[in-house]
Amino acid sequence: MRGLFILLAVLAASTSGFSQMSDFISLKRSNNRHVASYFKGSRIELQHVNGQVISGPIEDVRNDSVFVRQWHIVSYITQLGTSKVDTLGSMVYGFHYQEIFRIFHDKRQSWGFVRNGTIFMIGGVGYIVLNVLNGWYRKEPIGDADNLKSLAIAGGVAGGGFLLNRLHRYREKNGKKYKIQYIKMTN
Repeated sequence: MRGLFILLAVLAASTSGFSQMSDFISLKRSNNRHVASYFKGSRIELQHVNGQVISGPIEDVRNDSVFVRQWHIVSYITQLGTSKVDTLGSMVYGFHYQEIFRIFHDKRQSWGFVRNGTIFMIGGVGYIVLNVLNGWYRKEPIGDADNLKSLAIAGGVAGGGFLLNRLHRYREKNGKKYKIQYIKMTN
């Protein structure tokens, strides 16, 4: 009996040794530098060529196709007047990997709110609003030379933040800088 148990344990361990990784999708820069890999079980958010945004776990990657499960979640009102969120079901979308227009890759950036100019816009507009409200409350002239100078600087900071926001690279990975490759691992 003990020998049978050892034999079954060895057979179970050897089957995992013969397993092979399934196909996957690789997101690369134009210079072939690897950015991310998407395989069965990983989460992906992408935009199809028809404009539809699909997000969810990847069910399978095979035969140049990607299968993504998308959950249908709705909110409804109960009899007591409160809202409740429930999952109605899910659907698996299958499409060719070349039908992916863009992949939304969520690379975490440190100090992203500074890089995209959000903090400058909030600070500049906040200072202008606070300055005007304080001037109105204290009944001080807003058109004073020193006050206009500080308002102009705050407006410049807000405008610079707006410019940074427009120039900031979004998290979409597509176009000339990125390419999506299908890596075949199975026969």
